[in-house]
Amino acid sequence: MKRGNTQGGLYFLVHFLVEVTSFYVLTCYTQSPYIWVLALIYDFAAFVPQGLFGWLRDRGLYVNFALWGTLITSAAVACLMLGGNVFLTVTVLSLGNCLVHIRGAEVTLRSSAGRMSPSAVFVAGGSFGVVTGKLLSAHGVAAPWVLGLSLLSLVPIMLAERLNMRGGEENLRLYNYANPRIRTSVVVVLAVVVVAVRAFMAYGIPTSWNKTELQTVALYVFMGVGKAMGGVLIDCIGIRLTALISTIGALPFLLFGDTVMALSLIGIAFFSMTMAVSLALLVSRMQSLPGVAFGLTTIGLFLGTLPVFFFRVHSVLVNCVMISILTVLCVVILSIICAKRVKRTDKE
Repeated sequence: MKRGNTQGGLYFLVHFLVEVTSFYVLTCYTQSPYIWVLALIYDFAAFVPQGLFGWLRDRGLYVNFALWGTLITSAAVACLMLGGNVFLTVTVLSLGNCLVHIRGAEVTLRSSAGRMSPSAVFVAGGSFGVVTGKLLSAHGVAAPWVLGLSLLSLVPIMLAERLNMRGGEENLRLYNYANPRIRTSVVVVLAVVVVAVRAFMAYGIPTSWNKTELQTVALYVFMGVGKAMGGVLIDCIGIRLTALISTIGALPFLLFGDTVMALSLIGIAFFSMTMAVSLALLVSRMQSLPGVAFGLTTIGLFLGTLPVFFFRVHSVLVNCVMISILTVLCVVILSIICAKRVKRTDKE
C-alpha cells in the first residue's frame, strides 16, 4: 500500500475518533437552554481557526497538532465528567477538534503525489464519527468509555508519525486541478463560495423519511462514502467530470427523494463529493500552504452554516427551488475554475 493511502486510512481512524468524542459531548448538552449558543461556539472555534493553525504549520512551526488536539478533546471529556462549566468545556472541545483536523489534512496532502483519495478518506471519517458519538450519548454510554476511545486515537497518530514525510513539497507541486487560465485569487474566492453555498444547501435538503436511528445512520454513512468517493473519482476521471457528477447528478435524487430514502441517500452521496473538489482546487493554487488551503474550506463551511443559526426555510417547495438555483450557480462556477483532465504519473 502506498504511503498516502496508509496515511489516509490512519487519519480516517483519528478523525472518526475525535468526532465520536466531540459529538458525544455535544449531544450530552442537547437539553441545555443554551444549546444553539453552544453549537455556534463549537462551529466557530472548530472551523474558523484552522486557517491560522494551518498557516503556522505551513510556515514551519513543528507541533504535532493531532497529538495535542487529542489530549485537549480528552480534557473536554474529563471536564464533562467533573461537571465543569459548559461553555468552557465546549470551547476546549472545539479547539482540540480544530487541531486534529489541520494535522490530518496536512499529512494526507503532503504524503500523496497529487492524489485526492487519501485526504478525502481522512475527511470521510468524520461523518461516521458524528453519528457514532450521537448514538453513544443518546444510549447513555458512560463518559469514561468515550475518554478511552479518545485516547485510543493516539495509536494511529503515532503510527502515522512514523510514516510521515518531512516536507513533501514535491508531492504538493503535483496538485494541478485548477484552470490555469483563471487567476489564483479568483479560483480561491470562488472555491470558498462553492463550499459555503453547498454547506447552506445541506440544511435545505428534504429528508422527511429520516425518522429512525437506523435511517440516521444510513444518512451519515452515505455522506461519508460520498466524501471519500469524491477523491477517488477525481483521481480516476478528473476533477471537472467529478464536479459535474457531484452537482448535476445529485439534483434529481435530492429533489425527488424527500419521501424515498433510497433516492435521497444516492443524492446525498453525490452531494458530498463536492468536498474533495473544493479542496483540490484550493491546494492546487496554494501548493506551499496546504494547511491554509484546508482551513479555507472549513471557514467556508462555517460561513455557509452561519445563517442556519438565525433562520431556516421550512417549506419543501422553497427549499427545492433554492437547491436548484444554487446547484446551477455551483455548476457554472466549477465548470469555469476546474481544469481539464491531464494524464500524469504518480510519484510516491
